[in-house]
Amino acid sequence: MADIRHANKNGREVLTVSGSLTVKHAKALNAALLEAVRSAPAVEVDVENIDDVDISFAQLVCSAHRMAADLNKQMTITGLEQERFSRMLGRFGFFRHIGCHESTRKSCLWLHGQEAP
Repeated sequence: MADIRHANKNGREVLTVSGSLTVKHAKALNAALLEAVRSAPAVEVDVENIDDVDISFAQLVCSAHRMAADLNKQMTITGLEQERFSRMLGRFGFFRHIGCHESTRKSCLWLHGQEAP
């Protein structure tokens, strides 16, 4: 089961997600991400206590980040250092050296190991 909690900290929407972050919970995760991006000028996705994670979660976060960038909003993610999450991102090629879209080139959530040009 995915656990999704919302909090507002100084005008920033903090979406804390834990548990099972898999395709089985994609609908709920997507709805939470979209609502967070729509409702605040800045969104932080805090990933904690992962039981299971698959590529669907990374894809949803990436899509929400592109939406935020298109709306001139800021989105960040914390908790990437968790071993399960980090392994999954690496295995599926999500870690990048430059952003994949012009509007997210410098703010790509998956930049790893160096700053974007």
